[in-house]
Amino acid sequence: MRGRAWTLGFLGAAGAYLAASLTFPLGSVAKPGPGFFPVGVGVFLCLVAAAVTTAAMRGVPVGGEGGAPPAEARGRVAATVGGLVGFCLLLPWIGYAVCAFLFVALLLRYLGGVGWLGVLVTAGLSALVTHYVFGVILGVPLPRGPF
Repeated sequence: MRGRAWTLGFLGAAGAYLAASLTFPLGSVAKPGPGFFPVGVGVFLCLVAAAVTTAAMRGVPVGGEGGAPPAEARGRVAATVGGLVGFCLLLPWIGYAVCAFLFVALLLRYLGGVGWLGVLVTAGLSALVTHYVFGVILGVPLPRGPF
């Protein structure tokens, strides 16, 4: 019963997100507006939530064997949420490139079990490539920070 309630909550939250994202101008595929990506994400969330809710209503176990997830899984979720919160809070202060580097490094080191060399190379490349694609090619104004 709790699984069904969670899936219905997920469906409701996805619907609320989609409804909120529809308040932004969509634009077109050639020239997307500020609501283009959020609406796409909202549609995807609603589709996933509908599939999970349908499975739960049919009696298919959703989310594992029931009960709480293991402590290791909760730690990974907490690290990801903490990293995202830290990214959002630090972004205006230290800039996109440094935040992206730190976020990817955190995820790779804590979640991926990658060695330090792999962490540094991958985080550096991902920060450089995403900054180049979004900041230079697409012209998205990214926070620069003090560096």
